[in-house]
Amino acid sequence: MNVGLDLGYSEVKAVAGPTNRVSFSSVVGTPEQSRFRFSENGGGICLVAPNRVLVGDEAITQSRFLIRREDRSWIKSDDYYDLFLAALTELTTATVVELRIVTGLPVSFYDDKATLRDLLLGEHRPQRKDRNAQLFKVIECRVIPQPFGCLLAEALDDRGAVVNGIYMTGTCGVIDVGGKTTNLLSVSRLSEVARESASVSVGAWDVVRAVREWITAHTDLDPRDHEIVDHLRGERVLKERGKPLDLALVIEAAVEPLAEQIIAQAGQLWNGGAALDAILITGGGARLVGRHIQAHFEHARVVSDPVFANAIGYYRFAQHLGRLV
Repeated sequence: MNVGLDLGYSEVKAVAGPTNRVSFSSVVGTPEQSRFRFSENGGGICLVAPNRVLVGDEAITQSRFLIRREDRSWIKSDDYYDLFLAALTELTTATVVELRIVTGLPVSFYDDKATLRDLLLGEHRPQRKDRNAQLFKVIECRVIPQPFGCLLAEALDDRGAVVNGIYMTGTCGVIDVGGKTTNLLSVSRLSEVARESASVSVGAWDVVRAVREWITAHTDLDPRDHEIVDHLRGERVLKERGKPLDLALVIEAAVEPLAEQIIAQAGQLWNGGAALDAILITGGGARLVGRHIQAHFEHARVVSDPVFANAIGYYRFAQHLGRLV
């Protein structure tokens, strides 16, 4: 099975086929769960091996203690490994699976690629609550600069074949707005231009924190960060004692300085961007800042599926590698 894995600070996205994709919050928590559910469906991701933890959205709701890290050494932690295993168990219930995985690292952390590759290669034996144990054999793992996934999603089809030749011969910039980091990637003929690529330590979580500060200062609510993320993506309405509270102006006030910093960094790195054929905007924060960036760079556009774009590109690259075997 070929897998594209985008394990970000905010959300885990994994793709193993055009209709086989999963996502959940990048959160690990203590394994408290509901003792009663009206519906038998649900229950979230509860690993019992190698560690007993609750993972993802269910952890946000149920866990007494949550872990969500944002540091470079995160890839060496048990929490990262638990999220990795949880993604694989969401993609398939098969007991023995052979995998080819493509994943990514932020541009500024790309020197850690060997560490991540060594972690993911080999055999992994997770078990979920109320399931049989599984054995995942990762026979090949490629680690690429994170925003390259978006570009590959545009250049390749689901079979891994090249379908958009402009990226084979042209130049392109990618602005990947993640949770903690915004990655700026410059590519010429599908090769990274290192001197024009960088990571900026700002992202959608800066908006989340600003909104959270406003909520705690002006209401009696104290929401968890991932609950605020849902409001950013949804109707932008918070309820206090059952009454709606419009967050639109609060969110926009937090988005503007984020967008201005990204635009300034990209403009400086790419000398205004005039030499680029196109600029692609992707990542979980793309829809927050996209219109601001497009107003500055007239040849910029938000890709059609910015949340999953990297994972889709990783999957398509895994398919391409499979064609070469």
